[in-house]
Amino acid sequence: MPKDEANYEKLTFSQVQPFDRLSLARRLHETLAQNLAVIGYDLDALIGDETLNPSQRADLRSIRLQVMEVTKSFRDEIYRTRTLNRSEVASEIKSILSEITTYIDLSYPALSEEAENLLNEVIIEIARNTRKHSSANSFYIKFELTDSGFLLLLGDDGSGAINFKKSASDHESFGLRGIDELLKVIASDYQCRSDKSGTHFRIAFPLQRAQ
Repeated sequence: MPKDEANYEKLTFSQVQPFDRLSLARRLHETLAQNLAVIGYDLDALIGDETLNPSQRADLRSIRLQVMEVTKSFRDEIYRTRTLNRSEVASEIKSILSEITTYIDLSYPALSEEAENLLNEVIIEIARNTRKHSSANSFYIKFELTDSGFLLLLGDDGSGAINFKKSASDHESFGLRGIDELLKVIASDYQCRSDKSGTHFRIAFPLQRAQ
């Protein structure tokens, strides 16, 4: 520690300021993308309303498609500035979960660039939810090869706080809905079990997603 603490603090701030700005920008972009996903869920609920006449349902479906296109375009812009390699993802997770034990194995088969970036988003958001809601002591990421691809297994030993059935108007559910939205794009199937043993994801990826 330098003797001049004021200079040390100034130097540290100067070094981390660009990273903090980028981190803040990413988080703001992620929040906006999650809000778009919530709007999509709301439109899905309206489209399923049996009291709608065919013309109204067709109009809502058209709007839903537009929202999907805007969301995809927006996420493409986000990932142009957010591409992380697996080592950086592991470091990010360890930083987020610095107070608990982590086991992180990211040596699963290579994915397409788009799928890799979207999966990174999912993994980091799940880690954030573990930190915020689970009261966990440990967090893990591992994988199993299958005949058709591989299974990515990740989760924690916390209180089982994940709930994908929350209302779309619940601010705390935005991150979970973002996870759900992304996994439907990149995975062939996924399951989430959240109970007294913790929260556990099983995400299946087909061989054709690998490169």
